Amino acid sequence: MKNYSRQREAILDVLRSTDTHPTANWIYNKVREVIPSISLGTVYRNLSALSQSGDILSINVGDGFEHFDGDTKPHLHLHCRTCDSITD
Repeated sequence: MKNYSRQREAILDVLRSTDTHPTANWIYNKVREVIPSISLGTVYRNLSALSQSGDILSINVGDGFEHFDGDTKPHLHLHCRTCDSITD
């Protein structure tokens, strides 16, 4: 992680503590439990920077939302169209 910030660290902690592949809104709500004053824009900017630096993965499964994964090791993702879940 090139640029450290408390917000960026909190976002990484949330992503690395879940095995789901959450959206930015889900991440925002979880980070707000730790940093109530964080804005949704800050979450989006940090997710973009973390994705570009390779610290997280950005996943598009065609459901209209960008999903994120804290596990950057090479692996596949499966999207269930019935229940809308994403699994490794």
